[in-house]
Parts: sequence; structure tokens; C-alpha cells
Amino acid sequence: MRLSITNVCFTIATLFVLSSCQTLDIRGQYVDDTTVKGIERKKLSKSEVENLLGTPTIIPNYSSDTWYYIQRILARRAWFDPKVVEQRIVKVKFDKHDILEEATLLIDSQEEINIISEYTKAHGTELNSVQRFVKNIGRFNKTTDGKKKQRK
Repeated sequence: MRLSITNVCFTIATLFVLSSCQTLDIRGQYVDDTTVKGIERKKLSKSEVENLLGTPTIIPNYSSDTWYYIQRILARRAWFDPKVVEQRIVKVKFDKHDILEEATLLIDSQEEINIISEYTKAHGTELNSVQRFVKNIGRFNKTTDGKKKQRK
């Protein structure tokens, strides 16, 4: 009996120790501070920036002259959701001749995005009271086989 209690206590202690372990996950592309300053001084073209820094993480649809290189460090404990520990964003902006205009380093520029679990209301699909009344005419006096009841 004593051996089984010891095993149970050891198992519980091991689970507590293992559940407190934290793992770090690095995602994205790291761009050094000196590299950002260096490319801004040189005024490189788009292809030269891509050769030096690599393919950008995001090129927005609304502006193909702005590139973003994003790196995130996520921390996760046991089975909990990961949390963003650090985020670095390098914004590279080009002019209309595809020459580098500015390169900006944004450190820890994270914004909390609240997700709302409601639906988006599409106007024009609601029925007003008259439409509901007209829609329900003849709806409730049918039998189960689809034929109307005969009145005597």
C-alpha cells in the first residue's frame, strides 16, 4: 500500500513540474537594427532589398509599395494558448520608382484585437410586420399531407 501512495505522489509531482515548463516559439523573419539603418542610408531598389532581407512577410493589397517583415516570439505554458512576448515589425516603404523611401523598426507594436462572436447584420433582409403577415397567410391552415382542410 505504501508503494502505491509513493508512486501516486511522484506522478502528481512530475505532472506539476512538467506543466510549468514554458516553450518559446520564434516565428517570422528577424531583421537586425543595424541592417534597417544601413538599407535606409543606401536607398536600395525593391530587388536589392529582397536579396538582402528576403521575401517580405506581408505585402498589403492596398499598397504594393509597402513591405512588412514581422517577427513574433510566442511563449506557451503546458496546454494554455500561446501569448506574444515580443513582436518586431520592420516597415519598408518604396516610392513610385521602386526605390527605398524609408525603413522603420517598430518594436512591441502589438495591438490587442478583440474578436466578437456575433454575426454581421446585413440590412435589407429583415421582414417588416406587413411582410410577415402576408407571408403567413395560408400557412397555418394546411394539414400534414399538404391539402387544405375542408370546411362544412
